[in-house]
Amino acid sequence: MTERNRDIPRPFSFRGDGRGDIIEEAAVDHYEGWAPAIQVLRFENGEIGLRFCYYVRSGQIANRALWLNEENIADLRREIARRPQVRRLLQQLL
Repeated sequence: MTERNRDIPRPFSFRGDGRGDIIEEAAVDHYEGWAPAIQVLRFENGEIGLRFCYYVRSGQIANRALWLNEENIADLRREIARRPQVRRLLQQLL
């Protein structure tokens, strides 16, 4: 999968669950056919959240669970290090 130009910020919309902007994204785009991602979402009401997802070959978000193996985790860790908002929110989980 080639790296895609994903503008930040860019809008998102969940059916019945709100809308807002993706304000930061850590994604690994060099796997064949998929790209794991962690996104910082800012909803219209100001709430901030994280979405764990992955893109499929077409560039769309997959409607399935994200799972990662050790290689994927290492690659995503490097990308997270470059994204301060993702890193800050993930640290709150630990």
